[in-house]
Amino acid sequence: MSVQAMPRDYSLTGVTERAVPLDDFDIESRMDGVWWKPTLPRQEMRAFMERTDGPALVHFGLWFVLLAASAAWAVSAWGTWWAIPAFLIYGTIYSSSDARWHECGHGTPFRTQWLNELFYHISSFLTLREAYMWRWSHSRHHTDTYFVGLDPEIQVQRPADLLKIVMDFLYLRSGPPEVWRVVRNAFGRPGPDVRHFVPESERNKMYWSSRVYVAIIVGFAIWSIAIWSFLPMMFVLLPRFYGGWLHQLLGLTQHAGLGEDTHDHRENTRTVFVNPVYRYLYMNMNYHIEHHSVPMVPYHALGRFHEAVKDQMPPAYPNLWAVYKEMIPALIKQATEDASYQIMRPIPTEQGKSAEVESVAAATADSEWIEVCPVGALEENDVVRVDHGGRFFAVCRLEGDAYHATDGLCTHEYADLTDGIVFDGVIECPLHNGRFDIVSGDAVRSPACGSLQTYPVEVRGDSIFLRVRA
Repeated sequence: MSVQAMPRDYSLTGVTERAVPLDDFDIESRMDGVWWKPTLPRQEMRAFMERTDGPALVHFGLWFVLLAASAAWAVSAWGTWWAIPAFLIYGTIYSSSDARWHECGHGTPFRTQWLNELFYHISSFLTLREAYMWRWSHSRHHTDTYFVGLDPEIQVQRPADLLKIVMDFLYLRSGPPEVWRVVRNAFGRPGPDVRHFVPESERNKMYWSSRVYVAIIVGFAIWSIAIWSFLPMMFVLLPRFYGGWLHQLLGLTQHAGLGEDTHDHRENTRTVFVNPVYRYLYMNMNYHIEHHSVPMVPYHALGRFHEAVKDQMPPAYPNLWAVYKEMIPALIKQATEDASYQIMRPIPTEQGKSAEVESVAAATADSEWIEVCPVGALEENDVVRVDHGGRFFAVCRLEGDAYHATDGLCTHEYADLTDGIVFDGVIECPLHNGRFDIVSGDAVRSPACGSLQTYPVEVRGDSIFLRVRA
């Protein structure tokens, strides 16, 4: 089959037309299209999702020290041959901000939310991914990973553009359009794709953020002109190009050559073992099936999580060579012979669901109060699902034996909140890491938007009761 016989339209057709109200009968079929997830007992999964500030503070502290040290070496070596390795190291560390943008965008490295946001915006500027726009873009990527016409972040489209792949080792094909996109947004003229996945309520923030990016870059450009040297630009913007080789080397392993239009991340995503230096710079995103299947697991726990679920996944690639030895011929075939060709990964036979009960069968549909579970069955900072009358609810226990209940579906993409994690008085969505205040139901972190309805909860004797009619 020739590549001309397999045209694929990667322009965004969107998911808004697929969204349905929570009380619509179609919501059940909408939820049936969920992604495969590894099976672990609830408490074991919860332990992997726990948040703490310590590992990320150490990680980012070292990263900034390395960035500053390599910058100092580059300045002192300017005008000599030593400037080449110095700037290569600086640019490589600088461009690894892409992994930091990604992780902080999920809100998982730090328990303290303002730290996630601070480092998210710093990393977004460094990696040239405007913070507000890319938060929504990446949300769509996790909703529809490698679904053609829905995912805006399909890196290698079919037929594969081999020249683009090679040029992006220096960010020469994707970089200039990204600069232009920031400029357009700064002037309040986003492209149609951006208008499609960024809500109108978020666009003003995107415009002002883009203007800050442009102002900083223009400032450094003026500085370079004023001193008749492009040295200042070697520290801002340009490093993303001359130092982007490692990001491309590792980033291609995520999805390239694998399946499209499948709800199983084991068919469109890879896990590969890499050396400790790469793993540090890449923030463990080499464990990419694990990340996509449960994006709530912080980067520092992904290695341990892999060990717990590896028998449910295809074998991890032992090194980068093993990936590229398989991937390069596949991309060449997609480019020159058969655009429909894809690498098929061995999927383990399902071992069955955990015997642990994760939802509670409710009483009759006309009851006002229903018994949820014994008090001892719900631990502090945890959640249980309650199905009742064609709906389901999230019943949470906070610290101090405070019990609260909300709707069980995220208002953003209808994900099951009871698969999420409870901490600091919020419940975090397992799909896009949006957060809701459990007491009020208010959305407190993007991309969560609309509030959740809340419901009364009482403890009667040794049991928890939920009032399903608010």
